Amino acid sequence: MSPDSINTPWGFLRPVPESKAVSRVLSSGYMLDAKAFEMIRALPAGTDADGLVEKILEQKAVSPGEAKVITEDDVAKFMPRETPRPTERPAAKDPAEVEVLSDPTQAIAPVEGAEGFNGLFRDRYQRLFSIVRERLDTKNSATVSATKNLAPGKKVKVAGLLADRSSWRGSIELRVDDPTGTLKVVCQDPLVEKSALEAPLDSMVVVEVSRGKSGSLYAGSVVLPDVPGHKVVSTSHRVYAALLSDLHIGSRMFLADDFRRFLQWLNGAFGDEDVVGRVKYLVVAGDLVDGVGVYPGQEFQLAERDPKKQYDLAASLLSQVPGHIQIILSPGNHDTVRQALPQPAVPVDMAESLYAMDNVRWVGDPACVKLHGVSFLLYHGKSLDDVIATTPNLAYDRPTEAMRLLLKARHLAPTYGKRTALSPEPRDYMVIDQVPDVFHAGHVHTYGELSYRGTLLINSGTWQAQTDFQSNMGLEPTPSVIPVVDLSTLEVTRRSFGAAAFAS
Repeated sequence: MSPDSINTPWGFLRPVPESKAVSRVLSSGYMLDAKAFEMIRALPAGTDADGLVEKILEQKAVSPGEAKVITEDDVAKFMPRETPRPTERPAAKDPAEVEVLSDPTQAIAPVEGAEGFNGLFRDRYQRLFSIVRERLDTKNSATVSATKNLAPGKKVKVAGLLADRSSWRGSIELRVDDPTGTLKVVCQDPLVEKSALEAPLDSMVVVEVSRGKSGSLYAGSVVLPDVPGHKVVSTSHRVYAALLSDLHIGSRMFLADDFRRFLQWLNGAFGDEDVVGRVKYLVVAGDLVDGVGVYPGQEFQLAERDPKKQYDLAASLLSQVPGHIQIILSPGNHDTVRQALPQPAVPVDMAESLYAMDNVRWVGDPACVKLHGVSFLLYHGKSLDDVIATTPNLAYDRPTEAMRLLLKARHLAPTYGKRTALSPEPRDYMVIDQVPDVFHAGHVHTYGELSYRGTLLINSGTWQAQTDFQSNMGLEPTPSVIPVVDLSTLEVTRRSFGAAAFAS
């Protein structure tokens, strides 16, 4: 490596400012006095030294009678003005306040076979049934057994897991299970059918049941457990959290230049100090790296095939984040952990360089954390594939609508047997017990934000260009966008770091 070069995670950049600039001066027939040389040598990183020299030479050319020497005064005329910055950033004054409310990493203990899945769904039912009983309109919900002797004309609300949905004589028939039995109920009203079609399979539903004269059971309504409206919890400190996901470091499609601009922005290179100076947290919702063997032929799409080296490269990038910013990392389906949900944190031996960083904290997927008192539900979002594929009117370009459905179901991965693998744990860690202030997900590579009943939903897009798979599927990613959440108001500010945003 030449001593005049700078080694960075993106390769070898241009020579350091003085070498090329000085060469240009000498080749033009001019000399530099000692002070002028030192001024050019001390130019800040990112300064266009070549452009500055050209301006000096143009100025000298209009005065041909002067000596061919560039002086301190010549350089001073064209020195860039420094942007005034505060001596200390507001966010740096406050220590990070991170509280992990739930993290499955240390609790994962799958029970194999039918016994394991029976225990998983039994725990799911019991906890969701408790949530249903907390709602005023469903607090008197009964079990399936309550319908056995239901008289014609009478109604009862039954809570159970939606085991199946099928057509029956032009209507929708639901099969609802609970520990006391199985209920088959017909939906005839169009609005009830719509609700029935939107409910994810294996999710908790509350069905208002009545018995017709023929003896058949009919649904008067179908509702999900849902979240209550709640007051936004915020902090009195005006500190911000920057949210991102799906970096896919190690992929040939990783947008390294865009991410470099983001890091420069965090370090104040582009001003914007009222936002940058208040960023206290950087939260990554999965797929930090591209991994290996995630899909057939992936090895041909990788710039780095060793997963440990992918995490080393991620560490070299994240080490450029200012030290006062706390980084929270959770895994996704491309990270080197098991595919089945819930996922533990990436192990230490795979990402030693990241664990060695003082401002990095790993959690599993999903996880709940409090940042300055504001609760965040972090979930990579693998099950969004199933929700979007099986629910009418949902699409990848509107990810927060699918996230809202999961919030209404009070479950992050309700459907069993589709694309999302579930682990047979004694406890269902995908149940949303506590209503978060912020629900942050990724996975689908498209940006979205939505407020629902006091909860802010954000899907933070990606830092990977469109892949061949996405192109074949007609999916357009939303790359290089950072949502920044003001933890004192939950208002969102967006910044884009794509080349188009920086074109001048």
